[in-house]
Amino acid sequence: MNDKRAVLAGFYPPPFAGEPVHVMQLTRLLREHGLTVDILNLNRHADRSREYDSSGSRLGLLWKLLTLADRGSILHLHTNGHSRKSWLMILMASLAGRLRGVTTVLTLHSGLLPGYAAGFGAARRRLARWILRPFSRVICVNPEICRSVQRLGIASSRTAIIPAFLGVPDAPELSTDDHTLVREFHPLLVAVAGGEEDPERGLAVVLRAVQHLLPRHPGLGAVLMGWQVGPKTRPLIEELGLTGRAVCLGEVSHDRCLGLLRASDVTVRCTFVDGDAITVREALALGIPVVASDTDFRPEGVTLFRRGDVSDLTAKLGQVLDQPAGGVSAPRPVQDQSAKDIWRLYAELVGSEDAATGIMRPPPRRAASG
Repeated sequence: MNDKRAVLAGFYPPPFAGEPVHVMQLTRLLREHGLTVDILNLNRHADRSREYDSSGSRLGLLWKLLTLADRGSILHLHTNGHSRKSWLMILMASLAGRLRGVTTVLTLHSGLLPGYAAGFGAARRRLARWILRPFSRVICVNPEICRSVQRLGIASSRTAIIPAFLGVPDAPELSTDDHTLVREFHPLLVAVAGGEEDPERGLAVVLRAVQHLLPRHPGLGAVLMGWQVGPKTRPLIEELGLTGRAVCLGEVSHDRCLGLLRASDVTVRCTFVDGDAITVREALALGIPVVASDTDFRPEGVTLFRRGDVSDLTAKLGQVLDQPAGGVSAPRPVQDQSAKDIWRLYAELVGSEDAATGIMRPPPRRAASG
């Protein structure tokens, strides 16, 4: 493989939401297989860190998007695509390709994008098509996002559907504090919020379902977490009389999230809109039953409930919780398929001999010094 490097531009943890976690894991994946990777953290409020480049101003970030990668680099932008601010980022990455000869890749993460793009008039569709044209590949995390991009006039040969899930590392055991937190919760329900402009929107549905299920499952306890979660949810727990039966943690680290998923009896994803929720795939990969809202896309193996419908969620959770231990079949997805697909794309872009097979070869070992 030649010495081409990658510049990954996107949000980077913290926060520990889907897109930042994906960028972190993709960084690790590419580095493990011999690629030099630099990170441009697009979070203007990010703390200074040696892990990434950043800027506290919007103009500074736009300038870095245009100039940080050079002709020998791959600039890979991760964004939601459902706002003008996001499209301004896409435009700057596009100009890096047009004006500076940078190889560019775009990943679109948001389930809100199809509705946003559907509102484009003829002029905005032409502009969007012009902006997207320099990208070597537009990666979409689910089929509906891909169809939306293709309706803008981007050829199918230049799009790819690759879920943001890159596999589950060994899930850590619960910390002593978390073990104490959930030891009275039998069964344990873990709900992960997010995925839209109001991350807490679906949690009221979960809490009311827990309230309805307590007479049948008096030991039931719920842990709720997610970026920007808490201000609405904690008061609602008290209002519904669920203190002691539900706890809202807010944002937690990715390792802590995995530990709680692994310990759960059922995982709930209650969002009204989603792209490809990494936590859903992580729970499935860990063998945990998942009950999730019927957004435009959910992977195989998820039990669906009608968005916002307390009665339907209560019924579906009851069905899952009434199953004997080990009686719910939660298929384990091929954990490295997305990793193979995205490496195959990178191998093509860097001209690697492994492009046809998608083989991920580790970097050569350095000879030991005398």
